[in-house]
Amino acid sequence: MLRSQSHANLLIGTPEEAESYLRSFCHSLNIRLSNNPDFFVFRTETFGIDEARELKLLSSRKTITLGKIFLIAPERLTLEAQNALLKTFEDPIPNTRFFLSVREEGLVAPTLRSRMQVFRVPKSPISDSTDAETFLTSSLTNRLIFAKEFADEEKNLSVFLDLLLLLLRKKSEMCKFAEKVYAIRRLIGDSNMASRLILEHLSLVLK
Repeated sequence: MLRSQSHANLLIGTPEEAESYLRSFCHSLNIRLSNNPDFFVFRTETFGIDEARELKLLSSRKTITLGKIFLIAPERLTLEAQNALLKTFEDPIPNTRFFLSVREEGLVAPTLRSRMQVFRVPKSPISDSTDAETFLTSSLTNRLIFAKEFADEEKNLSVFLDLLLLLLRKKSEMCKFAEKVYAIRRLIGDSNMASRLILEHLSLVLK
């Protein structure tokens, strides 16, 4: 488990694993991320100097809650961006935590890595995987019940859809539905918007 006092953290794992772990970690600290105005997610294809500058600007603004949390989980992290992050991490901002996610530790420059607490995210968020499998194999009635409970518990919709996509692509008879789920996944981005309505829609579509 991460040390809660560290302001700069390097999570080794997939973006989905990192976000799922971060949400669990914050939940253990009684920090709610859903609809939190001080929770910022960078899930871009490339995190470059422009994104690093945007992060710097956002981190310098006044907090609305007790503190800011940043999740940076791109597919590619440029060297320019790493140098910019290094400067940001060298000068800690009060009540602000940064979580950088990469698939391999070697993708981060040693100078930047030395400023961060490194943590390898446990493979496969088991509970989320189970949720996706349960949803896929349930009857329509049980899917609708699942949708309500999922929304009530404020679970992470984007992580759930990512895992649902993986399951659909593994099942040849369900592969045809992957495109529909992918379209919804792209539409919502990293938000948890209308999770119940989206899952109710999928309950009817995935037959």
